[in-house]
Amino acid sequence: MLHYGFIAAGNIIRAMHRGAELNKDYDPSEIGIYDISEDVRKDYASRGYATFDTMKELVDNSEMLVLGVTPKVIGLIIDELKACYRPGQLLLTVVTGVEQPWYTEHLGDDCKVVICMPNMSSQVGAGAFAVSRNKNCTDEDVENVTAILRSCGLVEEIPDGKMAEILPFNGSAPGFFYHISNLMVKEAEKLGLDPVKAVSLFAQTMKGSAEMILSSDMSLKDLEAALRLPGGATVTALEKIESMGFDDMYKEFVKVSVDHCKELGNQ
Repeated sequence: MLHYGFIAAGNIIRAMHRGAELNKDYDPSEIGIYDISEDVRKDYASRGYATFDTMKELVDNSEMLVLGVTPKVIGLIIDELKACYRPGQLLLTVVTGVEQPWYTEHLGDDCKVVICMPNMSSQVGAGAFAVSRNKNCTDEDVENVTAILRSCGLVEEIPDGKMAEILPFNGSAPGFFYHISNLMVKEAEKLGLDPVKAVSLFAQTMKGSAEMILSSDMSLKDLEAALRLPGGATVTALEKIESMGFDDMYKEFVKVSVDHCKELGNQ
């Protein structure tokens, strides 16, 4: 019996596996893959994963399941999954916008489902996963089904029903960071700087700042205040973008991410 069985293995799942493969204790032979694409199955097989031609074969041979389809696809495959899903079989799902009542309706009152909001940073072993459980899942269930997530990142449990609200803070956040990084590279080129060196310095600074947030005893307010030296270049730049509406822009980023996530779940 395989430890995990993955139903679909697209970009976000591929990133998860790539990150997990960096962990020396990770064993692909304990992982099953079912995907409608033969090329995807062949790729995983070449890396030591067990692959299956049908969903039923995968489900029958897996202790726990990971559902990695898109919101538009889940409604098309849920009946097929229900037909082979074992009562009480742990299911980890990364389907954006679909909340617990939908799974209970389609898989039964005794289903055990943990919803996950992933991000692409898992590809480098630095993922940030928000998870929430339904009422049937014990602490041990959550620990077991999220073990693969912890092999390639940080896992934080949030209250049931808040997956749309968490999206801007981990799922969509990389897009925001990449967008800012791209803008900074363009400005570096305008200033006559080497763009490769500029983005290297900027990315390392983002990484270091993130480490400071995670490890420092200082509050976020104090960390920022330490850089807001009166008359300094940093505080002057911050005050300028604040006056141009940067804070309101980020609030809108959060709002739009949440609203669209909820729309995806209602499709």
